Amino acid sequence: MDSNEKRLILFIIISVVILFGSAYLFPAKTPRQDKIVQQTPVPPARDSKNVLSLPSPASDPIIAAVSSDEKEVLVETSLYKAILTNRGGGIKQWELKSYFESDRTTSVKLLQSGISLLPLSIEVGEGRDLFLNGIYSVEGKNLHLSGDQKEGTITFSLRDSVTGKAIQKKLTFHKDTYTVDVEIRTENISNYAFLLGSNFGIHQWGDKSFVGFIGPTSLVNNKVIKENTAKLNQDVLYDGKVGWTALQDKYFLSALIPGDETDRGLVKKVKEGEYTAGNQVALKEPAASLRKYTLFAGPKKLSVLESLNVYLEETIDFGWFIAGSWAIVRMIAKPLFLFLNFFYAFTHNYGIAIILLTVSIKILFIPLTHKSYKSMKGMQTVQPLLAEIQKKFKNDKVRLNREIMELYKTHKINPLGGCLPMVLQIPVFVALFNVFYTTIELRQAPFFLWITDLSDYDHKYVLPVIMGITMFIQQKIQPTNMDPKQAKIMLILPVIFTFFFLNFSSGLVLYWILNNILSVSQQVITARYFSGQKAKALTA
Repeated sequence: MDSNEKRLILFIIISVVILFGSAYLFPAKTPRQDKIVQQTPVPPARDSKNVLSLPSPASDPIIAAVSSDEKEVLVETSLYKAILTNRGGGIKQWELKSYFESDRTTSVKLLQSGISLLPLSIEVGEGRDLFLNGIYSVEGKNLHLSGDQKEGTITFSLRDSVTGKAIQKKLTFHKDTYTVDVEIRTENISNYAFLLGSNFGIHQWGDKSFVGFIGPTSLVNNKVIKENTAKLNQDVLYDGKVGWTALQDKYFLSALIPGDETDRGLVKKVKEGEYTAGNQVALKEPAASLRKYTLFAGPKKLSVLESLNVYLEETIDFGWFIAGSWAIVRMIAKPLFLFLNFFYAFTHNYGIAIILLTVSIKILFIPLTHKSYKSMKGMQTVQPLLAEIQKKFKNDKVRLNREIMELYKTHKINPLGGCLPMVLQIPVFVALFNVFYTTIELRQAPFFLWITDLSDYDHKYVLPVIMGITMFIQQKIQPTNMDPKQAKIMLILPVIFTFFFLNFSSGLVLYWILNNILSVSQQVITARYFSGQKAKALTA
């Protein structure tokens, strides 16, 4: 557990303490992640003497159909720029045009240079070096998909003249989507692995964030399976219905979606620090085969992933809490995120959307917070009587408890009234924490002035200081039954919270500030209401 995790856990514990109310501290669609994996080495390919010729690729005026030299093909759309290579017939570069590094000018690259295994590589057991690193012939030319040109195709083909084994990869790119249609034709091959390549889709493998999973993820039999790469020492095969296999970090991913449910999912370690995922294919009729796949490589944007209708949105972990994923948190977080996007659609500013969402949540909790305040006020009123009972029956626990309960009953006080409504707000806070930390929509989203990234901390520390001040004011006006010394000790908590919030996302701090301000306003209004009720009672 790193220092960030420890700080978060301590922060949540203190949050629970505050939300439960200081007056009671002193007496005066995610599915379960069940693994169904088989730790089995990838079986070797079996040879076959049956041969069926693949269609011969036509010569191309830009790239020769047959060549002994490495050639590159450029594919460019409004969303990304990709470079393909005929050495191995894979992807050499994948650059997203709409997402940038922290300098706001360098485009995010989902494929790092110097990797050992290119995306869309095929391993064939015997002769694997030929099909992994051999020079494929190319059919097609550079693609610039825009305007009326909505799609284009690049085809790689390679035949082993010694064994008769042959592979053809047909890649169809589209103008307005991060998906690529892939057709794999094989001859004389009974077994092969179609792979995503080393760390493809993982933008920041060494991300120190403690929220969100980084590594291989698969959907098998409608269950999400995440592989711990630290324990991945041999190939892992998944039996069952494989929806997809993917490599992901907090904000980006690549995924391979098979068209044939008989394919097995595969996760493997390429070498230290490099991991891949894909599909293992075993063919009953190896003479000639056709397999279809969909490749996705892009942002983990909820609307984009949902549009694929294969549950890739499950890679967005809305349910994270301390050390796992919780269904109740996810059930709250996802609707909150949808409401946030609803407000953003009108305001076009996530900062303003957060303000509107906070106000909406506060309005929803008005009856509960009013009940909490009323209960604490009642506890404060009967505190002298409670102290007297505790002193009188301190040696008789049974009688003491009975008298205390009678006191609460007489004054119509629910001792848990100030506690339970607060508990209901804890999952909301944790859910919003996930929204601000795991959704790419908030990544580099500006608010105003110096707040240029609501997912990042406030580098000027203005918001955390304001948050600490509002929390201090809230504590000062909150009813309490503590003695003055205890009350002074509790005033240290706003200072502690301020330090905790220094490194929290600006969006989360903004929410907490506004929540405090609204809570203070409600307490002031409620206090005046109770004062008016008391005055009426005295004059009656």
